[in-house]
Amino acid sequence: MLSFPAVHTLTGCLLDLEASADQLGWGRPPFLLLIQDQPSPSAPISRTRQVTAVQVPMNPARVGRYSAGLPDLLLDLAAALSADRPVGRPTLAACVDLNLIGDRVSDPTPGLRLLAWAVCYEDVLVESDELHEIRRVDAVDADSRGYQITRLRGEPYPVVFIDEQPGEHEPATRLGLDRLVEATSRPRPPSATTR
Repeated sequence: MLSFPAVHTLTGCLLDLEASADQLGWGRPPFLLLIQDQPSPSAPISRTRQVTAVQVPMNPARVGRYSAGLPDLLLDLAAALSADRPVGRPTLAACVDLNLIGDRVSDPTPGLRLLAWAVCYEDVLVESDELHEIRRVDAVDADSRGYQITRLRGEPYPVVFIDEQPGEHEPATRLGLDRLVEATSRPRPPSATTR
């Protein structure tokens, strides 16, 4: 299980991601983030961990034309990354750099672990028969905890929601992110402890 400090650090990382997206402005294509951590090489005690967030390049023109949409793209990506599963849709390889993901998740660095998968995208929220532009950062961590960070266009601050138990009002990306975590998590040795 992830410790409270790990959850706190991950939440901060996701807030930084949303703030960076906000600085770039609206009208950006979605992007995917693989978040890992490992023991800090400069720390004298192995309890200090260093977080690495890798943006997985996505081809914006291809992703925009992906017939099944972002939720199904995530599901297809998870299936493609699962052991001995071929890429299901030929357009998937044109949307996402599968080699970069494969290299990151198979990195043999001792103590490297998956923290979460996240996706940042823009959406439309319908409220009281009005349309509102909204930016979303959805993430699922290694303990299947869900994170939702949302910001309405023009709002000064995002709203953060951390969900310990999946429920009925999950974002459409949740299942795909869950499957990505399952497909790319390393099994932990029985004696390993999570900090």
